[in-house]
Amino acid sequence: MNLVRLQLIYPEDKVKEPVICMVCKRFDVVLNIRTAKVTKDTGILTVELQGEESQIEEAIRFIQNLGVEVQPLEGQIFTE
Repeated sequence: MNLVRLQLIYPEDKVKEPVICMVCKRFDVVLNIRTAKVTKDTGILTVELQGEESQIEEAIRFIQNLGVEVQPLEGQIFTE
């Protein structure tokens, strides 16, 4: 299993979208929310995404395509 730590930054028009739910249902990954600060204008989440490398990459592309900014926190994927 691989683990990547990410920061997700939601723009105002995406704050109410169920992005996390969609990712968990669509991809074979475990998404763990570590921190979250959500207001009516923006959302900033720190998450850990765990799974096969290909599933993680697809999940990240999916999140980005929804309009949420994805920033790697550590710049690498960890393999357990």
